[in-house]
Amino acid sequence: MKTIIMIISFFIMSGYTSGIVGQENLSNDIKKLENQIRQLERDIRQLRRSSGGNTNQSDKSRISQLEQYVIQLNEALSELQQKVLDNEAETQRLSTNQDKQPKIGIYGTFDVHKQEIESTMFDGHSLEIFISGQSGERISYFTEIEFERAANVGGNRGGEILVEEAYTDIKLASAINLRAGIFNIPFGNVERDRYGPLRDLVSKPYTSDALAPQDWSDNGIGFNGKFNLSKSWITDYHVYAVSGLNGNITNSGLRDARQGFGQDNNHNKAVATKLKFHHLSGHSFGFSHYIGAWNDLGTHDIEGINFDFEIDWDWMELIGEYTKMTIDREIDTSQAIMDGYYLRTVFHLEKGFVNNWLSKDFPYAKLALVLQYDEVNIENFADPLQPDNWHERYTSGITLEPDYSWRIKLNYEEIKTPHIAPIGHNHSDTWTFSIGYIF
Repeated sequence: MKTIIMIISFFIMSGYTSGIVGQENLSNDIKKLENQIRQLERDIRQLRRSSGGNTNQSDKSRISQLEQYVIQLNEALSELQQKVLDNEAETQRLSTNQDKQPKIGIYGTFDVHKQEIESTMFDGHSLEIFISGQSGERISYFTEIEFERAANVGGNRGGEILVEEAYTDIKLASAINLRAGIFNIPFGNVERDRYGPLRDLVSKPYTSDALAPQDWSDNGIGFNGKFNLSKSWITDYHVYAVSGLNGNITNSGLRDARQGFGQDNNHNKAVATKLKFHHLSGHSFGFSHYIGAWNDLGTHDIEGINFDFEIDWDWMELIGEYTKMTIDREIDTSQAIMDGYYLRTVFHLEKGFVNNWLSKDFPYAKLALVLQYDEVNIENFADPLQPDNWHERYTSGITLEPDYSWRIKLNYEEIKTPHIAPIGHNHSDTWTFSIGYIF
């Protein structure tokens, strides 16, 4: 009997406790200790039964001491479990507070242009800071501030500082979010073409420069969301009432028609909507619509439609969009039509290389050959008898993406047709080298 008691005592002092020391998972260690204490209780009960009441006074005292020790272990275990629960609650609180802290990121581009008959030009094109966060499970916010060629604002050096976006989303239901503030108009393939560092080519397509003039931000309020159509298709939608474009319509398109924040030139609001379908294979198809008055009386409208698509194969992507803007003329009952499209092919050259082809420091590097054709036709808004402003451009380029944060692009642009008014910063026979980053 003394030997059995000594063995149990040894387990308590060494085996039962040392088994949990040094374990990485505290919860598992506590569970293990709890099981071992239960086993010890069963051993003591078995010891009493096996003695058959023939235990001497000394052994009874030792068994009693073991039972008291088990009680103490249970008390210590309960206290430890409570501390673990308290620590988990504190960790969750700190994690929740951390999630509520604003997250800051930046992106920017640096370009080098070389036109056919002009000198090379360095262009620190833009630096943008974005701040996002989630103050609660249902409330999130996003702010984007752009410093474009902004060595200073105004004066001879030019440049601008602009709040591109500053909005709040409130989740009303699983697929319904209320958005209010300043945000980018959901028109066209903005996901692919708006952000310079993420764009496949250096220059914006004509359609998103002259017709749907990105960065096209406006004040407004509306709804957005995402839901599953099937196991393979996901749909997201945007519906917003915004201040809308004004009457500063030129022969270069609608870029100057973007209003300043806090301004509204008509007696009604414009409405911008977008519906996009995404397949799990990577294909997507989108439709956008915009309608709103451009004059002070609210009697003359601008209406726009856009179709965009992305077809994604393993080694190649085919991307394109068509945009048409119809503007009521003030001089008569006619309408000016401004439309255009682009087709872009992206060949993923890294598919033909071995892993870590760039180096072991860039295991997921990508290399792409990009070819694009785009054109735009802008009818003269002020005088329908004047010729249209028609641009046609061929662009080819190589894009190196060492990792997700960096893109290095070398593009060649060639405009085949003469034009009346320039669009953007595009020139005939232009080489452009660009470094873009996003963190």
